[in-house]
Amino acid sequence: MSIWMKRLSWALALSLGLNLFLLGYGSARMLQLGGPGHAGARERMSEFLGPPTAALREQHRALRTARKRVGDALVAEPFDVEELRGALAALRETTSRGQEQLHERLLERVEQLPPEERRELSRRRFQRELGGEREPHGERELRD
Repeated sequence: MSIWMKRLSWALALSLGLNLFLLGYGSARMLQLGGPGHAGARERMSEFLGPPTAALREQHRALRTARKRVGDALVAEPFDVEELRGALAALRETTSRGQEQLHERLLERVEQLPPEERRELSRRRFQRELGGEREPHGERELRD
């Protein structure tokens, strides 16, 4: 076998290995993030919560504005750390108000659900499997 054939064989083997690695990595990420069905879960939650109210739409606009302010403060020259601090504080406040509105909407809807549907909602949206046992979402990050 000529040297070029050996190199080509090695290149093909390396290419195959890299492709298999990337396929495995991509598959793992899809499973971790919910895969193609993840968007479906978001749609199901939106359907459950109902159409956005005027207040929620306004909240979404306020959130976009607050994020833009943070982005602008990050790239401003001269950089002003106090402007960024204020922009981040406003973003936290805006995010908190949005969560309160969504939580109120959830409370309105969930009290009408039968226990089995509440368990399913809990399992799908607020818990995840870790090492064979179920933990509330976010607890692992707090422990690590």
